[in-house]
Amino acid sequence: MMDRLTKTLLVVVAALIILSPIGILLVWNYSDAWGEWDVSTVEHMVGQKLPGMEKLANAWNHAVLPDYNVPGWEDKLHASIGYIISAVVGVAVVLAVYYILVRLAAS
Repeated sequence: MMDRLTKTLLVVVAALIILSPIGILLVWNYSDAWGEWDVSTVEHMVGQKLPGMEKLANAWNHAVLPDYNVPGWEDKLHASIGYIISAVVGVAVVLAVYYILVRLAAS
């Protein structure tokens, strides 16, 4: 049986997962969501070249769900579902890593 704190945390995480598409839906017809800018956009905003950002921009190109979405799902409904799937995958990965670290620490 789960204690009350665990149940509350699961409800909060589930609510955050369900609400995760709000950020992209609010800016759907305007621009990228806050903080999801590419190098050229940031350089334009700052007014100068950012060599460190340019160097690291392509350091990781192996995303399971690039842009938090399933490739080909471009409309609002499918993009929202893609965000929720990404959130579930992210939570699952974090919990798996946590579980492995706890197991390793306990042994």
